[in-house]
Amino acid sequence: MLIIKGGTLIDPLRGVREDCDILIEGERIKRIGRDISAEGARLIEARGAVVAPGFIDLHVHFRDPGQTYKEDIETGCRAAVAGGYTTVVCMPNTTPPIDSPPVAEYVRRRSREVGLCEVLPAGTLTVGRRGERLSDFFALRSAGCVAFTDDGSTLLSSSLMRRALELCSQLNVPVMNHCEDPELSGGEINEGEVSLLLGVSGRHPSAEEVIVARDCILSWHTGGHVHLQHLTTALSLELVRFFREKGARVTCEVNPLHLFLTEEEVLRSGALAKVNPPLRRREDVEALRKALADGTVDCVATDHAPHHPSEKGLLESSLPGMVGLQTALPLMLSLVREGLIDLPRMVELMSTNPARILGLEGGVLEEGYPADLVIFDPEAEWKLGEEKLKSKSKNTPLLGASLRGKVLYTLKGGRVVFSESADVL
Repeated sequence: MLIIKGGTLIDPLRGVREDCDILIEGERIKRIGRDISAEGARLIEARGAVVAPGFIDLHVHFRDPGQTYKEDIETGCRAAVAGGYTTVVCMPNTTPPIDSPPVAEYVRRRSREVGLCEVLPAGTLTVGRRGERLSDFFALRSAGCVAFTDDGSTLLSSSLMRRALELCSQLNVPVMNHCEDPELSGGEINEGEVSLLLGVSGRHPSAEEVIVARDCILSWHTGGHVHLQHLTTALSLELVRFFREKGARVTCEVNPLHLFLTEEEVLRSGALAKVNPPLRRREDVEALRKALADGTVDCVATDHAPHHPSEKGLLESSLPGMVGLQTALPLMLSLVREGLIDLPRMVELMSTNPARILGLEGGVLEEGYPADLVIFDPEAEWKLGEEKLKSKSKNTPLLGASLRGKVLYTLKGGRVVFSESADVL
């Protein structure tokens, strides 16, 4: 047994924000209340800290199988639990891709062997992520896939996307799509003042917006659930609002770094600031923040994308992506301090809503539910040095930054899988 004493519990689903104790027995929450005691129970002192449902990330890249020199399931899980995440959804652009049951089963099996956080695979929309023939969704779902996406390769065929939405509706799982038309997004960074200044090709915002519009239309016609990945432009969000009002089953995510960094970050950080979709204009960042506050954005997802240093050299030859599992919490807490959102909304974005989107059991602190928890100090300051990053890769423009907000403990199934004072396992 384990008792968490005196923390401030945040549970948006039940509307709870109060100082309480939590008694954990086995893998589940046994009791929530004041002045709980139990003979022989271990204690975690949480006074002054926040206790929330474990974070859930719908969009990570653990590069396993096939690219484990960048990351593997174990190092990815270590980064996840250090960031407060108890469940992550792994994208299928691995080698081989997650387009067959054996690959999906490998990811699930390796996750269980590591035993830190739950890694749920997303299956490919199309065989080989080639955009030509739909994957066997039913077989992949049976193998543990919780969503379907060709992430990084937009499914351009509207007829295949329509059919995918129809089939996934039968399985009650979302279709996720990386919204970029490659004919409009062939450049390196956002098409704008910075790309002109540097003399590099740009990725036009319309590349995202035309796919967002198409997917919303198809969702509305089919009744299928489409989840739009890492949106970045003001018009994309307006499209989401419009089609939701018409009744379309559309959800969307935003990368925390897109809420803070603009295209000008490329001038400071070079290839470390290269990501797809790219960092946009200040006006787009403000629109994302507004959408976060008004409920248009359903969740934040890190798009944790580790790369080897050799792949982050010159801007035009480097691969896009940043690591983000350990920086999401301090970034989101800064929005709380600004007054843009409150703590319950932050937890909703990082835990409750991701669970709802996938129909998972997590995202709530309630008696009888899994003891997947994060305990964090919202005021603790720390510096993001390479030694702090648990990922194999260190590709983030925030390297060296002073951050505020630190994970103290992460619990998965009632077991401490991360402690700020010492690594567990």
